[in-house]
Amino acid sequence: MANFHQAFSILRRKYFLLPSLSAILVGCTGLSFTDTKAAYDAELYRTEGGIPHIIAADWGSLGFGTGYAAAQDHFCQQSRNILKFRGQLAANFGPANGNLASDYFFKLLAKEGVYDESVDEEFEQLFAGYAAGFNRYLRDTGIDNVTDPVCGGAAWVTPMTAQDVRRFHLTPAFLPSFAPLILAAHPPQNSASSVSTIEQAKQLAMLDPGKGNQLKEYAASFYNPTDKGSNGVAIGRDLTGDESGLLFANPHLNWQDFDFRMYAMHQIIPGVSNLLGANQAQRAHVGFGTNGDVAWTNTVSTSKAYMFYKLDLMPGNSLAYHYDEEQRSIEPVEVTVDVRDDNGQVRSQSHTFYKAGDAFIVGGKFPWNSSMAVSLRIANEGARGFQGGALAMARAKNVTELKAAINHYQATPGINTVAVDSHGDVLYGDLGPMVNFTDRQMSSCQLYDGPLYQGNRSECAWNTAADAAAPGLLGAGRQASIIRSDYVTNSNDSYWLANAQAPIAGIQQVQGSRNSERTLRTRSGLAMVAAMAEQGDVNETTLTQTLLSNQNYAGQLLRDDVVAICRSQPTAVVQGQEVDLREACEVLAAWDLHDNLESRGAHLFREFIRAANDDKFTRWLPKAFSYRIPFDENDPVNTPRGLDRSNNPAVLPALAKAVLRVESSGIALNARLADIQSTTRAGERVALPGGEEFEGVFNKMAYGPIGKQGYPEVTGSSASWVMTTKLAPERTQVQGVVAYSESSDSSSLHYNDMTKMFANKQLIDIPYTVAEVKKAALSQRHLTEGVAQCAGGGWQFFARDERACERQFEVIKKNQLKSFVEK
Repeated sequence: MANFHQAFSILRRKYFLLPSLSAILVGCTGLSFTDTKAAYDAELYRTEGGIPHIIAADWGSLGFGTGYAAAQDHFCQQSRNILKFRGQLAANFGPANGNLASDYFFKLLAKEGVYDESVDEEFEQLFAGYAAGFNRYLRDTGIDNVTDPVCGGAAWVTPMTAQDVRRFHLTPAFLPSFAPLILAAHPPQNSASSVSTIEQAKQLAMLDPGKGNQLKEYAASFYNPTDKGSNGVAIGRDLTGDESGLLFANPHLNWQDFDFRMYAMHQIIPGVSNLLGANQAQRAHVGFGTNGDVAWTNTVSTSKAYMFYKLDLMPGNSLAYHYDEEQRSIEPVEVTVDVRDDNGQVRSQSHTFYKAGDAFIVGGKFPWNSSMAVSLRIANEGARGFQGGALAMARAKNVTELKAAINHYQATPGINTVAVDSHGDVLYGDLGPMVNFTDRQMSSCQLYDGPLYQGNRSECAWNTAADAAAPGLLGAGRQASIIRSDYVTNSNDSYWLANAQAPIAGIQQVQGSRNSERTLRTRSGLAMVAAMAEQGDVNETTLTQTLLSNQNYAGQLLRDDVVAICRSQPTAVVQGQEVDLREACEVLAAWDLHDNLESRGAHLFREFIRAANDDKFTRWLPKAFSYRIPFDENDPVNTPRGLDRSNNPAVLPALAKAVLRVESSGIALNARLADIQSTTRAGERVALPGGEEFEGVFNKMAYGPIGKQGYPEVTGSSASWVMTTKLAPERTQVQGVVAYSESSDSSSLHYNDMTKMFANKQLIDIPYTVAEVKKAALSQRHLTEGVAQCAGGGWQFFARDERACERQFEVIKKNQLKSFVEK
């Protein structure tokens, strides 16, 4: 691709197809892979919803077909991400909108050697093929013919390299979330960039006794924002009745963040690997899904995967701190980026980061003054997922092997794993990289009620375990897990109640709480599993329909008591205004206790719970209420529940506030949810079901407070990839839907088709075997690329001359891997 940029201008002038370069639309009845001289040879099928199925004989060709498909669906977003991960946004778009800060951070990662790590040869070839497939789409289409208005005809679009794909994959999953804090660190002696005296006073105030919880919440908001979540439910053979296993996957991710946008895909090397599922849209491989023997999904974990350390500085030196009896330095790390100004001129601009050992110094609400600084250390996954981890998971034959793979590499950052196998065994495990800290250290090293830990003593350093994948990580043998044959589930609570009949005990505090109140969504999921088990023989239809039923668990626990309290006293005074509650009482009494499209009054209850929580996000029942049955650790699924009807002074004011909010928005108290809750895709309004975290709706959808148009757009972490898998020795059955649809291109047919399906709780039957894919295919492309593309001037896209181009493709073809490399 040495001269691709030189040839790129051709693409700007016209639709350009070299001989033999076009992707041929055919109606083949079998797999071909017939171009014996092609370095890359893949079949790309599309089935309902636009889901791509890539079938190839080697890893490079598999990547080639995947990159081509991803470009069809996300070309403009992918093109912008190329610049983002290179640290070139400001050079193309100017410093505003966070571009400069983003560039500094990604340049820092590059300088720290994050992208220089070795990866498995399978991934090397997959990455190279992915970039080649993306560029093939660009050459086939021509930039001026790209129909996505985000980048069609744009001068900033550039070809992708294999190094770009490496960046997509090797960027730590959660470290970028802390970028604002790392960027905000400035030493006090640097008056040009240090924080103001007022800001220093605010920082120090956060360290006052009693403020620790605020600082803890502030710190946690970067790593795991409170509305982040997911659901994973695995049903084993004891409950299915036919020796099969079922998995329901529903990761909750931000609809507005492309870096975490889920993309469904299917990748097959016949006789070697068959992976169906989804992953982040810029990833070249399946991440959440099945290999036919095992199916798995992930949920955000409560384990401690990072730690903020208070460093007491040396007198008179804000770039040095004492550690036991020695002095250690805080080292500057300078990066330089190009920045385009308002006149179109590009100039260089630098920023200095600071490190204390392998931890970054942070700013924001964390002080850096003459006496102290704060450092951040993260239990990163490193490149281990691409140094054996992901492939070991992909090759697992059962949940025991899957657990062993995850244990060995500890490369699943900040997440739980919920899985099932074709023998009907199920797995829950919180097995990713996490801080190796004893319970004694958790208490003796803790400062300010928990957000900070003592960073000047070796006794507060992370411990090293023989069975950990890297120094400082908790050993695999101490991590929470359970394998059973009935069920496991997780909805972002700790490990404790993965199975309500078998609470997990003996786990260190770093993995979260136990014997404590569970979140509403956790309780809802466990209650629904118990109800299905009681009915007997759970199948894939029952599982999907139940978990997408939009039951409002807070409503189930509280509604009847709220109505009784309301009817006994149908008025309340809020801010000096008497509010008539009679209509609200009857609307709630008639509500069906769901957040479905036809549900009436669901929004009134939502605003009631929101008001009861003082508009603060929570995952639990409102603390302001008095409960008839308090939390009981021996009955954690069903408690707390019920309201004290005789002494609950916060109930009626909260309901009155909800009535005022709804009425001031001009919306009827008994409005249908379909009329006020929606998303707009390509100008078309799509009504959406689902409810908020703080209501305990399992099918979590996040919206802002009610307004004049109700809830007009999804605003936070919500359902993304919904997948139900049935595994049995004789067959793999998969159903799924991408809630926001497969493509981010607003001109695509697949920009809102699956959103409509999701709105109606419809999952697509997704074919798994090659024969099933061929039968279900709505389109097919046979994609090849090799020596033939060097003729007729085509070499200019790949090398310095025609012969160099031919040699390049000959080497690629010779070295293509057709199976796994045995290590």
